[in-house]
Amino acid sequence: AIGVLRSRINNAMASAPPPPKPVAEMNVVEICKYNKIPGSISHDRWWLFTWFIMIPATVVAGINAWYVETEHLSHDPPPYIPYDHIEQRTRPYPWKDGKRSLFHNEKFNPIPGEGYSWQKKEAE
Repeated sequence: AIGVLRSRINNAMASAPPPPKPVAEMNVVEICKYNKIPGSISHDRWWLFTWFIMIPATVVAGINAWYVETEHLSHDPPPYIPYDHIEQRTRPYPWKDGKRSLFHNEKFNPIPGEGYSWQKKEAE
């Protein structure tokens, strides 16, 4: 495994060979052919970039999101204020009592006109 990694690093660090003649004497087609990076060099650079930069960055971003969301969920939602422009419903939902959406969360989604159901339970 170390030998494979070493060969990929060496190949990724390789550069194109020197131009066959001075660049001033080359035409556009020759310059384009010379500037192409061999496929194995490009492949190895992307392989190293994926495994040693992108995957660790994704893991770190996921851990950060977990901590931030855990801290966010530890607080209660803001107090319920019955705004008319937010809770406009032309007809009830076709399930349960018609006031709760399909993905209703008792802690974070208030029931229109009533407020949070968990606050009612605590008051009783």
